[in-house]
Amino acid sequence: MKVVMFGGNGLLGSDIIKVCSGEHEMIALGSADVDITNSEAVYNLIKAHKPDAVINSAALTDVDKCENNPDEAYRVNAMGPKNIAMACRDFNSRMIHISTDYVFDGKKDSPYDEFEQVAPVNIYGKSKVAGEQFVQMCAPKFMIIRTAWVFGTKRKHFVDYVIDSINKGEEVIAVKDMVSSPTYSLDLAELIKELLPLNEVGIFHGVNKGYCSRVQMVEEIMKVMNKQTRVQVLSQSQWKKPAARPVFSALKNYHLHLLDKDTMSGWRDALKRYIRFKYQG
Repeated sequence: MKVVMFGGNGLLGSDIIKVCSGEHEMIALGSADVDITNSEAVYNLIKAHKPDAVINSAALTDVDKCENNPDEAYRVNAMGPKNIAMACRDFNSRMIHISTDYVFDGKKDSPYDEFEQVAPVNIYGKSKVAGEQFVQMCAPKFMIIRTAWVFGTKRKHFVDYVIDSINKGEEVIAVKDMVSSPTYSLDLAELIKELLPLNEVGIFHGVNKGYCSRVQMVEEIMKVMNKQTRVQVLSQSQWKKPAARPVFSALKNYHLHLLDKDTMSGWRDALKRYIRFKYQG
C-alpha cells in the first residue's frame, strides 16, 4: 500500500513512519515539503503520488498560540484537512485524519465516546472540529482518529518537562482541573498500522486506556522514576493561560471496542514503557 503522510516528521507522524515502513510504501512529508494550507500544492502532490491512503497528523497544536492567532489556527487545522480531503476525493484515496479530545467541553465526569456531541471551549478545539467536518464532507473514505495528551520521543512535551524538572531538582507545576487520557505515540502508531488495511469509516477514539489529572500524572512519573521533587498544584484560573482547557476530556475507545479492535494498553503501562525506553535504557 502506498501511503502519503502529512506531518511525517512530527511526534506521532514519525512513529507512524517507523512502524509502517516495513509493510507499506510510506511517503513522509513535513511542513518544509508541502504547506497543507495551499490547496494547489496539496492537490498536485496527491495527484503525483496517487496514494492508496493519506494520513494527516499535521496540525497547529499549541493551544495558546491558536487562541491568540485564530486565523492561523483555522488555516492549518480546518482548511488544511479540507484541502487534503478534497484531493483524496478526486484521486480515490482513503483519508485518516488525526483529531483531539479538545473537541469536547469537559463538563462530563466520565470518558467521552465517539457518539457524543462536540462542544469545544477554545479556538484550537473549534478549529479541529471544523477540520473534522470538512473531512466528513469531502472525503468519502475517511477515518477520524481522536487522541489525547500524546507523548513520545520526537519532541518535548509535558512528560519530558516533568522528568527534566525531577532530574534537575526543580519544582513542577501541575494543574489539578485538567483530566484526560495520556497516550504513547508509539502505541497509537501501532494501532493506526492495524487500522490501515481495513475498510472502516467514521470517527474513532485512539487513546491508552484510563485517565488522570496532570497532578496524578506527575505522581505516576515520580513513582516510575523512584525520585521526588516539589510539585506546585494550581487550578486553571491560577495558571492564567490565554486559552481555557476542558476540565475533563478523557476519551473512550468505544468504536474500536464495538469492532473488537481496541488493542491499546493502560496509560500507566504506556508511560512506564516510554520512560524506560527514553530515560532508563
